[in-house]
Amino acid sequence: MKTKQVPLLVLIAISTLTICAWGQPSGFPKCTDAISSVEMPNAPHGLYVIMFPGAPLKARAEKLLMHNPVVCGGVFYIVWNKVDRGPGASPRYDWSSVDDELAPWIAAGKQVNLIVFATGAQFYSGGEKVETTPSFVFEKTRSVECPAFGHVPIFWDPGYKSSYQEFMTAVVTKYGSNPAVGYIRFGLGAGGETFPACFHRMPGYSREVWRKYLFDMLDIEKGLNSPKLLTVGLNPMSPPDPSFAASIAEHAVQDGIAIGNQGLSANDVRSFNAGKPCNAGWCDLFKKYHGKVPLVLQTWQYNLLSPEDIGPTISEAVPLAISLRTQILEIALKYWFAGYDPSDHDYPAHHEEYQKAFEDAAKVLGGN
Repeated sequence: MKTKQVPLLVLIAISTLTICAWGQPSGFPKCTDAISSVEMPNAPHGLYVIMFPGAPLKARAEKLLMHNPVVCGGVFYIVWNKVDRGPGASPRYDWSSVDDELAPWIAAGKQVNLIVFATGAQFYSGGEKVETTPSFVFEKTRSVECPAFGHVPIFWDPGYKSSYQEFMTAVVTKYGSNPAVGYIRFGLGAGGETFPACFHRMPGYSREVWRKYLFDMLDIEKGLNSPKLLTVGLNPMSPPDPSFAASIAEHAVQDGIAIGNQGLSANDVRSFNAGKPCNAGWCDLFKKYHGKVPLVLQTWQYNLLSPEDIGPTISEAVPLAISLRTQILEIALKYWFAGYDPSDHDYPAHHEEYQKAFEDAAKVLGGN
């Protein structure tokens, strides 16, 4: 039987369609490989999609991004109160709310990363008030109420710290051996960060009390001996105090915990170009600690889209992050949509520059 030859132009067309189906060239190094273009090649690296709890655009994100080769994977959230049913329950932990979110991305061959919300998640869930600290924890610790974050424990109380340590251990036990999981970030304050939620209402609060609490929790994380990389977010204080974030970064690095910031914005580009500190001082801290721990940045949710209004866009913020040795970039859905979804309002104005920014980053950090 003769084999029918396929014309060369057809082969080229098929190859082009396969490689460029998402509007960008292939040929990225794999974000799951140890690549020489990042300083810590054996640690996680790549561009990730942020999937906040209750994100209304989940289906759109999965259809658009789950098979995009620029996307290494997704960042997903563990809400403590959704999982931990309390010491008397059997089984105590119900991981289905997390596993259901991870499953399609893992099936698509993507990496998944986890951020634990211990309190204040209603701040991030579209205005819906979600109690994130389990009720049994409030039975053993003092607490306060405030409009932005709801019911919040006194973080440094022993009852809270011991309860959270127990849950941290459960998270690492559950996901530490999962090959699809890249890293875990435990929120130590509001949401997945280190900001002291309701601090103005907490009896006994001071910056030194908060610093000691964060140091204690970082040491607890170190003691978990997690098979997965652990990361911590550095927040500006109120009023801003870069020296506070610097002290947290120093302690985290000593404990082998990756450092990062969840506020990459146009302001950072402007500040860096003017020789001023970035949000929580992350630019200077990244210069100091690159090569010692992996560096992580998450885009701020609001101000990297409209150059007419705010100046620098993500096409400038991402190169800045790469130049300062960031190897993990967590990028909000709105920026992915502006780059890759023709139905998105911001696509006509931004898709070319955003696609180029993401593709250039994937050449350094890897794709999938």
